[in-house]
Amino acid sequence: MTTLPCFVGDADPLLERVPGTDLHPYGTLWVLTQGETRKTKRVRLFTDHVSRRLAAYAPLLAGMSVSGD
Repeated sequence: MTTLPCFVGDADPLLERVPGTDLHPYGTLWVLTQGETRKTKRVRLFTDHVSRRLAAYAPLLAGMSVSGD
């Protein structure tokens, strides 16, 4: 038995969650940039893209079942 991120463990049909265990969120995700680069168009586009993609996967990353359970 081990702890895996939900999006890893839930993607494998051979793995099952241990009944009665709680999920433990680990905090926020940070994207670090160097100095003034965060203001450049390409870096803003990248961080916006990553933010949208992560938001789309929020339920999965939060540990909600892939099947909707």
